[in-house]
Amino acid sequence: MILGFGEALIDVLPSGEVVGGAPLNFSIRAAELASRMAVPVGMLSRVGQDQRGQRIQDLLHSRNVLSEGIQVDPVHPTGYVDVQLEHGEATYTIGTNVAWDHIAWSATAARWASQARLICFGSLAQRSETSRDTLSKMLDDASQAIKIFDINLRRPLPELQILKQGLARSNVLKCNESELNWLAEHLPMAGETAETIASELRERFGLDYVFWTRGKQGCVLQDAQDTVDFPIQVDLARFSLPHENADTVGAGDATSAALAVGLLQDWPAARIVRAANLCGAYAANSQGATAELPMEFIDWIFQEP
Repeated sequence: MILGFGEALIDVLPSGEVVGGAPLNFSIRAAELASRMAVPVGMLSRVGQDQRGQRIQDLLHSRNVLSEGIQVDPVHPTGYVDVQLEHGEATYTIGTNVAWDHIAWSATAARWASQARLICFGSLAQRSETSRDTLSKMLDDASQAIKIFDINLRRPLPELQILKQGLARSNVLKCNESELNWLAEHLPMAGETAETIASELRERFGLDYVFWTRGKQGCVLQDAQDTVDFPIQVDLARFSLPHENADTVGAGDATSAALAVGLLQDWPAARIVRAANLCGAYAANSQGATAELPMEFIDWIFQEP
């Protein structure tokens, strides 16, 4: 199975409330793509005993994400993020001491860890000791799984040690170009270009891949042999996109889902980058993070370039 771990929350946008959170967005996108592979997708998180929490559970169920791993917290509210948009770009103010800060170890978590073929996790859910310890146990038990660390830096930034531990326990780093440069500055590293920084990260932390996004310039995937880099080349008009209220929320999570599916399918790097570009472009031209992918679009992603 494919497993997303971390924050499930409500994005409070100028246009209204929508379900979000990077691991949740990833899980929904992965479930859409993995339907072609007959691979189940689950999410481990925690929501409040409130209407927002029920909305999250209902959405996951309707989008074929296994939700047994969504814990219901009787004390802490469902997480939320106030999202401000300027020229289509998002900035975030994240609620604190919310349900996903208290993700507990459970029988479901243990079972899913043993079944996982791939786990995607970030840094934000590790801001609390409880959720961080649960993630650590999952990574210990999922010894055979591909582990994607989507650092997804949000202020206040995590402790550097948490990022180092995440890198050390991963097979794959996923980030955007500014996060790559941030790592180069704070670790620190000698590399001056994105490609040399990624190479140094791979060698220092024993990573198989570094994957980074560059907005409208598309995605890059680097392994020990090569760096595959080409821009987005896609016309989404036939899917009635861009949406009049389009935003970039969830675009990076869509690329993570394509990366995950491509790695599990053992696709060549160029095919993974193409799929990630398509998924990211679709999300960036839609409203919110979880607009449903048409089956025609999924078929397009699975076509060999």
